[in-house]
Amino acid sequence: MTDRDRLARASISDLRGLLATDELTAEALAAACADRIEQLNPELNAVVHLDRATVTAQARALDRIPPDQRGPLHGIPVAIKDVTETADMPTTYGSRAYAGYRAGFDAAIVGLLRASGAVILCKTNTPELACEPATRSQLHGDTHNPWDLERSPGGSSGGAGAGLAAGLFPLAQGTDAGGSIRIPASCCGVVGIKPTRGLVTMDPLGHGAWGGLLHNGPLARSVRDTGIALDVMSTPCRPAGEPTARWSTTFADACDAELPTLRIACSSAVPGAAVDAEVAASFAEAVGAFRALGCDVAPAAPDFSDFAGPFMTLAAVAFAGMGSAMPDERLALIGHKCLALMKRGWAISGADYYNATLAAQAAGSRALEFWDEFDLLLTPTVPTVPPRLDEFPSTDEYEQMWAEYGFWETFTSPANLSGQPAIALPATPGRESRLPIGIQLMGRPGADALLLTAAAAYQRVNP
Repeated sequence: MTDRDRLARASISDLRGLLATDELTAEALAAACADRIEQLNPELNAVVHLDRATVTAQARALDRIPPDQRGPLHGIPVAIKDVTETADMPTTYGSRAYAGYRAGFDAAIVGLLRASGAVILCKTNTPELACEPATRSQLHGDTHNPWDLERSPGGSSGGAGAGLAAGLFPLAQGTDAGGSIRIPASCCGVVGIKPTRGLVTMDPLGHGAWGGLLHNGPLARSVRDTGIALDVMSTPCRPAGEPTARWSTTFADACDAELPTLRIACSSAVPGAAVDAEVAASFAEAVGAFRALGCDVAPAAPDFSDFAGPFMTLAAVAFAGMGSAMPDERLALIGHKCLALMKRGWAISGADYYNATLAAQAAGSRALEFWDEFDLLLTPTVPTVPPRLDEFPSTDEYEQMWAEYGFWETFTSPANLSGQPAIALPATPGRESRLPIGIQLMGRPGADALLLTAAAAYQRVNP
């Protein structure tokens, strides 16, 4: 392995140490990542935009900052999902309708990353308008899983997950409305957290984006790197329309904290189906690992059976709103999968939407009662190993496709409806397939630090 490759695969903690002592410059680190993107991305298609000249200029400017004035992510390259606005790069939302579009401003999350000293490296692939848990961009094509190029990296932050797994960058930003951070983390063998609703800014969309389903969060190759990033992303910025409640916890420190004695519920149950054999075996090992760590682990789970209906209504109306805001010439270029979701939303009445929001709140409240007895819920992240690109979904017919996606999101989407935090991290890979398998920890709202403590403890015994 070359020095360039070692740099591109190093942890954020290690990179910060090298940058702090000037053993490494921000320019050299950015160049190492850009080199790997140019080398490996033609097969992966994880990155959809990289401008080396702009990246080099950013990094050189950071190298001129005195050490005592550097931010917590000084010189760390970070990839931004191509649905998140950036002032100096295109934001195409994975759609032909926005090919070449430049927003001309940074989303608040990008501003926080820049202010922390991060190098905004590139944009990562996503399905059109982030509408699927698979990364098949109408504009940019499929992203491939680096563990097996014929497999899906999941979605919709699939470019982020694949790029991290391949060592193209050490940190990525993703969005998650039904599992779009956690599913790629599971499929690609990395870590991703969907924070508590309101912890991380969603400006310019606001914290109620997609009926409150949509969240910003980090993906990284270790739990501790994820905590470091979440400290930056959760910095209060309070743009208009954002909530003001914040948590003062240092998430990086939470990753190093001693694991308390926890009461953990565990479940791999899928309504009307079952997880595949390799996932079941890996999950059983994870249950055993948490017991060995001193946790009281018992089979149990909240009742999420009434979540699906409100979830799909909120999602469909969100897409209807996006479509209604588009000029006709853009709408004419929207792909049929997104357009079908928009049409479903346009057919929903205001009264039905209002009732769905009430049902979502009621379902979420009932689920939160579960935390009176348990500290965390342990589940698989997804029910199967990463599927083949040519088999998932098996059809583009609306009802069947979303039934398959609903199965795929069994364990992830409830946290979006309720606003609870959830983290996905690698478990033991499949015994025969050797493909990545993830586990998910979910907790009560505000339990982000506890999730990181538990996840880090698990990762130390199962690296």
